[in-house]
Amino acid sequence: MTLSQLKRTQSAIIRRLPDNFDLTAKLIEQGFALKTEISLAHKAPFNGPLAFNLHGTKICIAPSVAQQIGVEIV
Repeated sequence: MTLSQLKRTQSAIIRRLPDNFDLTAKLIEQGFALKTEISLAHKAPFNGPLAFNLHGTKICIAPSVAQQIGVEIV
């Protein structure tokens, strides 16, 4: 399962990050690290950004990026 498939308020643990090194580095800087608990806060309409709660803050990423992050439902 990927982050883009989470339903609103559903919690998961990050298990896989993208293969692209530069993208993974940027995500880790934002807090998207392996074994981190994350939940979907909001989906923008018309395939817009996805907002996630992690480490007590809300962070938005593009759906194309969220599709590359593997998660396991808690």
